[in-house]
Amino acid sequence: MGKWAKIWGVAWLTAASLLAAPLLDEPVATLALKDGTVLQEAQAKGFLSKVVLVKHQGGVRTVPYELFPDDFQAALAAKRQAVLAAAQAERTRREAGTLNLTQPKAAPPARVAAPPVASDPALREGCRLTLTDSKGNVAILKIENVSDHVISLLPSQFGARSTAGEEFSGAEWVGIYYKEDRMAAAWKSQRSVDPGATVTLALMLTAPPSIKDGSIETVFWK
Repeated sequence: MGKWAKIWGVAWLTAASLLAAPLLDEPVATLALKDGTVLQEAQAKGFLSKVVLVKHQGGVRTVPYELFPDDFQAALAAKRQAVLAAAQAERTRREAGTLNLTQPKAAPPARVAAPPVASDPALREGCRLTLTDSKGNVAILKIENVSDHVISLLPSQFGARSTAGEEFSGAEWVGIYYKEDRMAAAWKSQRSVDPGATVTLALMLTAPPSIKDGSIETVFWK
């Protein structure tokens, strides 16, 4: 090994020894505590607010700050101060969170009840229903779609009441049309009404066919 290599090697070892702090960065061969305890190959591994976690030849133990020799007190005091500052910051954060949780929340604004709206028993499913006539057990209905979409109507959605107080249900939609100059009827289980349209539909009821014309007093939504 040349002269300059030896000089640089010595310089590097000297600098490393100066940078590495005994006890904090590297083990201390013999650590004599103020209570008479002697630890071999002792090195600090953790710092709490009141004690230091020390690893040594016999295992791991906690040592109060005040028991370390005076040579280490300045370095340990700096570590301890950092621990205390972090603990205080955490305590402040938790207290702020607790304060936010315990503060009463502002009461929600009082809700103003909307004025009652008179219900229209003839209006349902977006359609307005009007009985215009009855022929035996068939009720003639005017249905106005006041919604903005197509409405599909089933006979079972309607009920009827006679002048005698009897109630019936809708059975089928009846369509009257002419074929070869003769009147014919078609039965449907569903009818559709376009938005904004007004149609006249014939609803066959479960009433007996022998019921007199005009005996149906009202038709209603079920």
